[in-house]
Amino acid sequence: MIKVRRTVGILAATVMAGALPVLVASPAHATYGDCANYMRNMGYKVGPNVISACERGATRGLNAVIGRSACQGLLVQAGVPNANHIQEACYQASRRA
Repeated sequence: MIKVRRTVGILAATVMAGALPVLVASPAHATYGDCANYMRNMGYKVGPNVISACERGATRGLNAVIGRSACQGLLVQAGVPNANHIQEACYQASRRA
C-alpha cells in the first residue's frame, strides 16, 4: 500500500513538473512588434525604453497580467502621456496573433 501511494505521488509530481513550463512559458509567437508599431503610428519615438516595455507586455499564460502591468509602467516611465495609448499598446503586445 505504501508503494502504491509513493508511486502515485511520484507520478503526480512528474506530471505537474511537466505541465508547469507549458502553463507559464511564453509561446513562440509572442511579439512586441504590434506594440512598437502602434506606438510609432501614434507618433511616439520607438527607442530602447518603448521596445523594452513592449517586450515585457508580450507575455501570455499566467504571466500575462504581470507583463501587461510592467509594460504600462515602463511606458509611463518612458514619458508616454496618454493612458489610452499606453493601454492599447500593451494590449497589442499581449494579444494572440
